[in-house]
Amino acid sequence: MSFEDLKVILSFPEGKTIVCYKYDGKQLIVGGSDAHGLNIYDTDPDTQDYVAANIVNHTEDVTCIASSKNGYASGGTDGLVLLYNNANSFEKILVRSTVPVRDIAYSPDGTKLAIATDDNDIRVVLIADSSKIVQLKGHKSTVKSVCYDTKGDYIVSSDTQGDILVWSVGVNEPLPKVVKRLSGMTYKASMDSILLTTVVWNPDNTCFAFPGLNNEIRVFSSRMWNPLYSLEGEHSQEVNTMSWSPNGYYLAAASRDNLLVIWDTKTKKKVKSEINTTTVTSIAWSPTVNQLAITDMYGQLRFWNDVIPLDNSNYPHPAIKRQIEEINVNNSRSIEMDEDDVNMLFGLDDDEAEEEIEGEDVEGEGEGEGNFVIDDDGAGYVERATEETGNTRNRNQGLLNVTSRDIVQRQRKLEQAFQIPVSFQPGETPYHKPEDNSSFLPAHGERRYMAFNLVGVISTIFEEDHSVINVEFHDQSEYRNFYFTDVFNFTMAAISTTGTVYAVESQEPKKKKKSNDDDDDEEDADDDEEESKPINSILYYRPNNWGQDKDWTHHMLPGEDVITVAINRVSVIATTSLGYVRIFTTTGIQKYIFSLENIVSVTAKTDLACFIYSNGPGYNNQQNLQYLLLNTDTNEVLQKDHVQLTTDGDLHWVGFTETNQVVTFDSSSVLRVLQDQRRPYQAHWVPVFDGKLHSSQQNKMEKYWPVGVLRDKLMCVILRGNNPYPFFPRPPVRDIPLELPLLDMSTEVGKLEEERLRLETCNRHEQDEAESTNTLQEFEDAFNEAYIGMDVALLKLINLACKSEKILKALDLSNILHTVESLDKAIRIALYHRHNNLAEKMTQIKETKFMKDDTAITNSLADSFSKLPSVYTSNHSTLDGDLSLLSKSTKRDLKTMDIDDERQMKKPRPFQFSS
Repeated sequence: MSFEDLKVILSFPEGKTIVCYKYDGKQLIVGGSDAHGLNIYDTDPDTQDYVAANIVNHTEDVTCIASSKNGYASGGTDGLVLLYNNANSFEKILVRSTVPVRDIAYSPDGTKLAIATDDNDIRVVLIADSSKIVQLKGHKSTVKSVCYDTKGDYIVSSDTQGDILVWSVGVNEPLPKVVKRLSGMTYKASMDSILLTTVVWNPDNTCFAFPGLNNEIRVFSSRMWNPLYSLEGEHSQEVNTMSWSPNGYYLAAASRDNLLVIWDTKTKKKVKSEINTTTVTSIAWSPTVNQLAITDMYGQLRFWNDVIPLDNSNYPHPAIKRQIEEINVNNSRSIEMDEDDVNMLFGLDDDEAEEEIEGEDVEGEGEGEGNFVIDDDGAGYVERATEETGNTRNRNQGLLNVTSRDIVQRQRKLEQAFQIPVSFQPGETPYHKPEDNSSFLPAHGERRYMAFNLVGVISTIFEEDHSVINVEFHDQSEYRNFYFTDVFNFTMAAISTTGTVYAVESQEPKKKKKSNDDDDDEEDADDDEEESKPINSILYYRPNNWGQDKDWTHHMLPGEDVITVAINRVSVIATTSLGYVRIFTTTGIQKYIFSLENIVSVTAKTDLACFIYSNGPGYNNQQNLQYLLLNTDTNEVLQKDHVQLTTDGDLHWVGFTETNQVVTFDSSSVLRVLQDQRRPYQAHWVPVFDGKLHSSQQNKMEKYWPVGVLRDKLMCVILRGNNPYPFFPRPPVRDIPLELPLLDMSTEVGKLEEERLRLETCNRHEQDEAESTNTLQEFEDAFNEAYIGMDVALLKLINLACKSEKILKALDLSNILHTVESLDKAIRIALYHRHNNLAEKMTQIKETKFMKDDTAITNSLADSFSKLPSVYTSNHSTLDGDLSLLSKSTKRDLKTMDIDDERQMKKPRPFQFSS
């Protein structure tokens, strides 16, 4: 049917008119202006001209309608959100708002409703209990449009300033959060503008669409949140509203120039376009038939039957979804795939696919609906085999059914792999325990930890317009506790022996009332408000001991937000949303800057800083993270490589041990240290503690929240039950002995091997640290004691090996001994067990290994550096070319400046541990 032949139904007076189909598609709901409520129409062509029901419960204009399988809802400028059942009877008032409601959206299961009002927030309300509300705070202006994805994992929304936000709200998300902010991606429009800035998810959940800035429609991919394509070249003015067809193949869009376009999203070309008499304000596709409903500013309603020309084989039916059923599972569960997905899955090109599925009506050609039947549950259509091609269909369908479960599992893994890791501060916690259907915003007086490590604890108390920050130190003989009023509501912090650092994201200007006693006119209330200036993101440093050191503050660039902060003995580190790493001295001097994007977390100690950043999507449901170990004093990169995590595990914490070694803790409760971090290209991760294994050995159900790591102990808060974080009052910090997850730990041999290997791991790192700081002689006695401890364990193992007649094993163990005295004892053990040949071979080891020294010579840190060239050489001159800016005859004398530093730095003592 052509657009000119459509019958016009005068449904409402002039004004913005909204339309929505019921879940089963049998009736249409229309809302309009002037408190006329809702009109219900039958979608059957024979009776669609007449109003089947009229419901008047709103006292002002209806601005939005949404439907679910259990009923439908409406919102209006009167601030009411009303619920109705499918029998068109009013049920209850879900929400009363003091400001107009702009848009609503049901979750896919119909249990929750997302509501956008003029107060910049999105409220997700539980239908069964309207007191259960979660607020989504992130928009800086009024939200105009909101939409759920088809799985209920994400919400996309737009506001009057042209920002698009994607929210993660899935059941596995402890706290709803913004996963992507697309600033200024669409046009700006006022609250009551005819431009609706509609955002809509594709029914196949792969992408979402919104109006662009250049009269086009922009489509972004889900999970990666990057541009896929644009639909452009037809609209001459801003796109007002749009709607996907149920099969996700078509997109109907209307613009302010009164043009209505049906787009083919596969070819990116229009199917047809028509001009309306006025601006179209709402579009809806029928969920069951080839029909489109349209309303406009004149209050007119049109049913466009047969909107897609099904006589053209290139155009599939808009309401028919291609589905693949699973076997041995509930048949109602299915996944949706298009033809290209199936061909790619089985390695078929287009020609092979046509031959393999010959005769199958993939695109709905011929009679259109003739080969499809309606499901009993009203969920859509399922393709059935015909008698002529039954054998071919059954064979192909069986091939799809066998692998459908694998497809579902792979799809889920891919979705999780493309999720960007969320940045975090080590030792921080949220304000309260995440609970279903509860707001993640803090209430008045709530507390949380901003930093919690071996130096001290930073906590904050939320007081709405400000916060109170408390800083407590474990060693109060060295530092004094303090607190201060935080007028900026800092969101992140870090603490070290030098000082504390705080940061907060940029803040939008706030409206303040002018003090004008002479003006009492209520109509000029808006004129009595003035906007404060926007505040850029802030970085604030405060020293622990106030003497000559002073606090300082830096403001970031406009549009630049601090993401993570860290502090060590010599530097303050801040990473920002522009991909900058800014390094300051503790006196506030901007010392260094470099680029590093997708940073997840930062930790620092002494003169080192470790940056953890995402390197793209991972595989097998594992985060793909890398680390960069930097000396912030010399700006030298010590190491750069992958972060090793347990399969299916996420990074939960990163820090430094008390002996300055990088350490990580993942969601599987495995603690790893970065061994050989001072040796070029030799760093690797060594697991030193398995929390799940330890708790099972203790016959306890407990988890561990790391605070810090000593030489041989994990300092942590023990969590029991379902608590993911420690809460107030501050729980005690426990120490748990480190234990490498070796085999046969229930035997004496396994325990001795673990003790020897653990001591060797610690001693090797500590020797490197002492060598790098020129303090080897100072700690020589401590290293010798460590050698003795390792040799004691080795001698016990040699004794056990000699008892069990394991001669070769005893010989191997003897070769690991570190001193002449230990090897002499090993020889006596061999003679005691009458292994004379073994004793002779041990004597040979003694002569060759300890020929010049009583202690075995080990590979030192200097040896590692000596193997690397100080300068990478070249056989060709690089300064002779025509573009060279250097002159061989030009010489300059550089005068060095001697700066006397009166401050005496204490020598680090890595073996003095705090309790």
